Parts: sequence; structure tokens; C-alpha cells
Amino acid sequence: MDLPPDSPRVVRPSSKRDAPWFQRFSRPILFLIVSLMLVGAYLAFTIPVAVFPNTDFPRIVIGIDNGVTPIDQMLVIITRPIEEAVNSVPGLRKVQSITSRGSAEVDLFFDWNSDMILTLQRVDAVVARMQAELPPTAKVETHRLTFASFPILGYSLTSDTIPQNRLWEIATYDIKPRVNRLDGVASVLVQGGRVPEFQVTPDPARLLTAGITVNDILEAIRRTNLIDSPGLIENNHQLVLGLISGQVRTPEQIGQIVVKSSTAGIPIRLGDIAKIAPSVAPVYTMVTANGKPSVLLSVHRQPDSNTLDVANEVHSQIEEIRPTLPPGVHIEPFYDQSTIVHESIASVRDAVLLGLLLSSVILVLFLRDWGSSLVAGLVIPATLLITFIVLKLTGESFNLMTLGGLAAAVGLVIDDAIVVLENIVLHRDAGQRRFEAIQSALQEMTIPLIGSTITPIVVFLPLISITGVTG
Repeated sequence: MDLPPDSPRVVRPSSKRDAPWFQRFSRPILFLIVSLMLVGAYLAFTIPVAVFPNTDFPRIVIGIDNGVTPIDQMLVIITRPIEEAVNSVPGLRKVQSITSRGSAEVDLFFDWNSDMILTLQRVDAVVARMQAELPPTAKVETHRLTFASFPILGYSLTSDTIPQNRLWEIATYDIKPRVNRLDGVASVLVQGGRVPEFQVTPDPARLLTAGITVNDILEAIRRTNLIDSPGLIENNHQLVLGLISGQVRTPEQIGQIVVKSSTAGIPIRLGDIAKIAPSVAPVYTMVTANGKPSVLLSVHRQPDSNTLDVANEVHSQIEEIRPTLPPGVHIEPFYDQSTIVHESIASVRDAVLLGLLLSSVILVLFLRDWGSSLVAGLVIPATLLITFIVLKLTGESFNLMTLGGLAAAVGLVIDDAIVVLENIVLHRDAGQRRFEAIQSALQEMTIPLIGSTITPIVVFLPLISITGVTG
């Protein structure tokens, strides 16, 4: 039915299609932001924490220990053969070596694009083939260089009443195994103390009479001091593995080792031709803590582990071990890398809180708008929580680099938030409604803000091309 021309018309509000996109999708946008913040807060507790980022340096270190062999002999029979053998490893750029009395270190440098895990396997294969050509007394170790190669915790074991050889046994047999099996611990290195051993002093006259050489003594001790199995024993339809222990623990047991038999068939025992007494291994390096001789335990973490979690587990384990130590034995930490991480996290926290406080004070003083101050305060934690999702997806960790970047980025986020809010308030004061003011502010400030944000990125962009340890 047609209305007469003079009839009153109902003025309908403008269609929702004419509203700005952020007004039409305000609820989904709010839901998405809150969801991302919750996901970021959850993932923040799963991101590894370390002092430095997880970096695979293109370097593999081969360490060789061969007692007290002279330098010239080490160079000929160990260092040079290893250098020549590793030249066949793909991707090798440079080889450097340091040879000293009884030890050698061969450093292999590769391209930064090399897969260091695969490269380490190839180096291990070369070293395994070389092992037969090296002296039987040579001990060879290979490892790739990462930030996890350095210890994260260190403890000192001291005592005024317990001897150093007993401290070494406590550290090696009581503390080290319990710490080494914790989650995230790669290895525990024991340094210092006096390593207990038995000293065998042959009598030259008796050796000559019995026709026995020093090599015969060494071979007899090596052949006897072991645990072996004679095989399986079948009994009542069951197979039982038999074990025979020939381990020696006292000088008397060592003296009962049969070196050889005489022509008359009489066994010649080690105690008949030599003196056996408890002793300690020679000490070439003195280790002290607080001016006292001590035993040090250095804890290394696994490359992908969390420094804070590993440190907390080790501290808890040490506190459980402490009451079981003999009276007079003191164990104290002398190095703790987790304190650096705690300080870095605290600095980021302080930067965020200070940014929130300053931005809120500035907005309240100059704009006199508590609502705008609240919005600016929410922008910073929302941005950081969403950044945690990116860190998790890219496999990054909380370290000095990422935490420092977050602390620096807080200033940029606050600056952009203040500029946008100030422009919105300006349009509101001009008489525009809320959404109209937001739309006008975004139209005016989007391109300038993008430019101001990209500018520092462009300035630091050339740093991406830096290679080597610096990059």
C-alpha cells in the first residue's frame, strides 16, 4: 500500500554494511585476540630457557689422551694420522691441532650450512677406522661445539677432616650417578681430588729369576680384573646366565693374581714378585675452592633442555644428597648459569611494568582518559603473549637475545599505542562518534605507523647477512 506524500517517514538507521570492518567483526576480533593471548600464555611455560640461543657452531673437536707420551711422538703417531684421515669428511674447511705432552686436540671447521649432527657421525666413523692404527693406550673423544658444551652449574666438595681420595670417591660414586640421571642433564664432570689406585712395585731380582717381564704383569692384571660369563646353565627347563667376578678390591686380592707358572708347574703370583700398596694417581693440576683443596662437579645440560628446569632439579637433588654426606663434608655451588636467566627475565618484566606505568601516566595526564590508558596497558601484554606463539613455532628459546629484543620492542609498542590513541581522542573531541573516530585515526595513522615501524627493521636488516660467530 502506498503512503500519502505528506505521511511521516520512519528514518531507519544506516545498514550494518556501512559500518567499519572492525565494528562489524568486533566480537570475532576480540575473541581471536583473547584466544591468542591464552595460547601464548600456555606456550610461554613450554619454551626452553637458556642463556644463549641454540646454535650449532660448525666445529668439531677431537680430543686425544695418551698418558705422558712425548710431544714429538704424539705428533707422529697420533696427531698427523688423524689430520690426514679426517680430510675425507665432506664439507671440511680447515683443520687446526694443538699437540702437547700426552694429549692432542684436533679442531675441524666446517661450513655454516653443514648438518653438524650428520657431520659428527661421519667424523666418528673416521675415528673408529683410525682406532686400530692408534696406540692401544690412546683415548679419543669427539664432540660438536654448542653452547650446551659449557657447564650450567658447578659445585665444590671440601672437607677439613676427610682425605682428598675419599672426597673423589664420594663425588664419583655417590653424587655423580644421582645427578647424571636427572632429566635434561647430559654429563657431570668430576675434577680435582686424588684418584685412588693401587701401586705395584716389581722386584727386579725376582723378575729376573722367574723370567717375568713388566708386560707379563700388566697383561695378567688386565686379564684377571674383570667380570665375565662362562655361558648359560640349563637347569629344570630354565636357562641361567652364569657370571664369574674376578674384580680385585684390596692389595691382598691383587697379590693373589697368577702371572705365570714355573717350569715345575708352580703358579707364580703377583705378590711373590712385587709389592702392592694403596696409592693415588699423580696430580698435575691443583683444584681449590675458598682456598682449600676440593673436588669440583660441573653439570652439563642437553642441547634442547631448559636451563632453569635442569638447574632446579639439580639443586633439589643436591639438597637431598647433602644430609647423607659424611660429617665434615661441605658441598656448595660456585657457578650457576640459571641466575643470569633469572636476571634477564626480571629485566624484561621490569621493562614491561615500567612501560605500562609510564604510558598510563602520560595518557592520563595529557588525554585525561582512563579508558584510553587501560587500552594502552592491555596492548603490551597482548603483543608479548602473541609473540610467544611465534617463538614456539620458530623453535626459539628464552635467552639473552630474545629477551633483550622483547624488552626493546616494548618501547616501540608503547609508542605506536600512544600515537593511535591520541589521534582517536582528537577525533572524539572534534565531535565524531567512537567508531568513526577509530576509523578516521586508522586512515590517518596506518601508513605513517607502518613506515615508522619498518624504519628500525630496515636499519638492522643488513645484520642478517653477517656470518660466522658474530652473525
